[in-house]
Amino acid sequence: MDQVIVEITSTATIAIAAFGIAFCLTQTKYSYVSRSFAMFLGAVAVNNVPDAFRQLLEGTDEFFVQLAELLIWFPSSLCLAPLFWLYVYSLTSPTDQRPARVYRHLLLPGFAVLVGLLIAVTPNDVWVLLNTDTIDTTSAWSMVLLSVMALLQLVVFVQVGVYLLLIVRRLTRYRIKLRDVYSSTEAHELRWIYVIGGLGALFWLASVSIQFLVLSPEQEGALAAVLSVASLSGLALIATTTLWGLRQRPPLVPDMDDAQTAEIMEDQPAGKYEKSALSAEASARIARKLRAAMDKDQLHRDPNLSLWALARHVGASPNYISQTLSEEIGESFFDFVNGYRIAEAKDLLANTDDTVLAITYEVGFNARSSFYNAFKRLTGQTPTSYRKTLSQRAGVDD
Repeated sequence: MDQVIVEITSTATIAIAAFGIAFCLTQTKYSYVSRSFAMFLGAVAVNNVPDAFRQLLEGTDEFFVQLAELLIWFPSSLCLAPLFWLYVYSLTSPTDQRPARVYRHLLLPGFAVLVGLLIAVTPNDVWVLLNTDTIDTTSAWSMVLLSVMALLQLVVFVQVGVYLLLIVRRLTRYRIKLRDVYSSTEAHELRWIYVIGGLGALFWLASVSIQFLVLSPEQEGALAAVLSVASLSGLALIATTTLWGLRQRPPLVPDMDDAQTAEIMEDQPAGKYEKSALSAEASARIARKLRAAMDKDQLHRDPNLSLWALARHVGASPNYISQTLSEEIGESFFDFVNGYRIAEAKDLLANTDDTVLAITYEVGFNARSSFYNAFKRLTGQTPTSYRKTLSQRAGVDD
């Protein structure tokens, strides 16, 4: 029964991955993101082939079952973490960027394929070693190959942990970049990837447990149960990843309307303004326009205000806006806009009886939690305590 569950979940996983790949291949907008996600789903589908067709393989020579695991399951397992990281990298880049020396991330899978092929050409010795306790008939070469394969099986678990850390670091830097582009970042923070990472970590722990149980023949019943749970968890993980992954667009890339009217921001290093043609006079003029856009036009009240929309409003490129905010005003786009929101909120808290929630949306925040965090960061108080403080002071003055 447990084997049936594994086969059903593996087949369902392949079907979901195939649907996701087909959908990705039809996308023309942000195609580099879709392609990277399609490659990840392709690795998922290939990884589940041995389990989905195990009954068919078991009707053949046992050698072919072992060969399928060596050449299909194992290398694809080593591809999953790098390819998902590549998808996250593409999704969080402002342009069609790929990591430097991307081939390095495929060295381990390629090495696993090579070892599998070398084992395949020495089937007699390997067969003896895999299926009997007698090792004196095996060659030293076969022992070396199988030792390397066993080491690679341990490397898989280390690899997953390393790539989880890389993804977290990438998302941390990405969230900082969001503040240069959006006045409200909550809808663009890709928190679902943290959920996927948590589920992936649990799946990783289940896989580690399976490896330990494999080494304990007396735990055969527990092994079957853990395999079933891991298969169902893997299916849920891939279904959730596919559902969310197919709906994403790269937030640091402007929409078409913004791209047509404004220059696309580039991922530049710290000294990115050193060669800029923007003069001090032009920067001061842009700063005046930016303040007028907030003071007179009240653009800060737009909860979806972006750098590109502001650039279009004042008639300057996004890079010039960013440079002016950084060098002339000394704030990020996020802090600049939210500073005006908090200033208006303080005025409303002091001079009206509007509820805090009503003020939250009126000044441009799209969530109460965001308003509270920004207000406390700038004033050291919550909106409610700030209003109470003003009321107490008013009473003392009276």
